[in-house]
Amino acid sequence: MLVTDRLRIRGRELARIVVDAVAGGVGIVQIREKDLADDTLRALVGRIREKVGPSTLLVVNGRVEVARAEGCGLHLPAAVPLPERRELSLIGRSVHDVDEARRALAEGVDYLVVGPIYPTPSKPGHPGWGVDLIRDTLDLAGAIPIFAIGGIHPCNVPEVVHAGAWGVAVSGAILSAADPGRAGQALSLALDVARRGHGGSS
Repeated sequence: MLVTDRLRIRGRELARIVVDAVAGGVGIVQIREKDLADDTLRALVGRIREKVGPSTLLVVNGRVEVARAEGCGLHLPAAVPLPERRELSLIGRSVHDVDEARRALAEGVDYLVVGPIYPTPSKPGHPGWGVDLIRDTLDLAGAIPIFAIGGIHPCNVPEVVHAGAWGVAVSGAILSAADPGRAGQALSLALDVARRGHGGSS
């Protein structure tokens, strides 16, 4: 899962970076542009969908009406209330501890993004919870997919997958890369190798 953030793309076109990342193997794109007005965000979602095609799953962070209008999935931050599920094909949630995971699972979400697992610039000063958070969440989640987030790079993908993550979610590892397509490919390959016998997706 690629989590977008226009502040990390160094003046490049976001849609182009997303296209390159998808070509490299990314299968899910979470469009997380919290500062955009709804109409601007809708236009961005439409532009990305047109470029990546129907085989890439798009989810919109936090904007129920945009997700509904564009026919996308919805990704919710931990503190945002769950909306009515009418017309929403997929709902996931970010969680940061076992209690948040338990509440999200009770809501019936379709997937969890768990972290931060490792130190990450997006959470300055946070040491990361480590893979024990994945293991503890897995005990609750059962068959619900878990994506590990926070400081994820190809070198630590095996650790999070072996701890029980179904996939990984990244932002800077792709958005800040000189070659986003190659970065996406490296992560996808690392995940493919790690999940042999474990299952997973990027």
